[in-house]
Amino acid sequence: MIKKLLLLGLLRGQKLHGYGLVEYLQTHTMGGASIGKSNAYRLLKEMERDGFIRSVTEREGNLPERYVYEVTRNGEVFFQDALLQELARDATADQPGIAVLNYLQELDPAAAADHLQQRRDQVAAREAILVTVPEEVLHLHPALDLGLRQVVVELEWLDEKLLELHKCAQSAA
Repeated sequence: MIKKLLLLGLLRGQKLHGYGLVEYLQTHTMGGASIGKSNAYRLLKEMERDGFIRSVTEREGNLPERYVYEVTRNGEVFFQDALLQELARDATADQPGIAVLNYLQELDPAAAADHLQQRRDQVAAREAILVTVPEEVLHLHPALDLGLRQVVVELEWLDEKLLELHKCAQSAA
């Protein structure tokens, strides 16, 4: 679902042909979610079949026809719902779920804050476990120590972002 969500996010702001979309994916990081050429085309076909996008053929000059994709109304509804679901999940920086944070501004601030709070609660639960690991164990297992440090930084970031979203929601009300 995360890859479909990311493709929809890219298509929401512009109509793109498959090659342009693949080229963009190859040159820009998507926060741990890599989408190769064949996977991108497969996902585009699935999303078109599911009614999330539609394609039209276009031709520029003597170039061959190509499919240009755009998001449908159903695709927009799916994007919003899936984005909120993913936003509520705990996903570390090396997981594809972190990439949904790129689309945070596309959501209603109050809804985004509610779902981001769920993510924060999960990260805090992970922190509660990691802080109980004895210092000598952290010393022997640097990955655990790094994980704890990442969780602390993530919680700080989440708290700042939640404060920002709450302020946005209040001014919108």
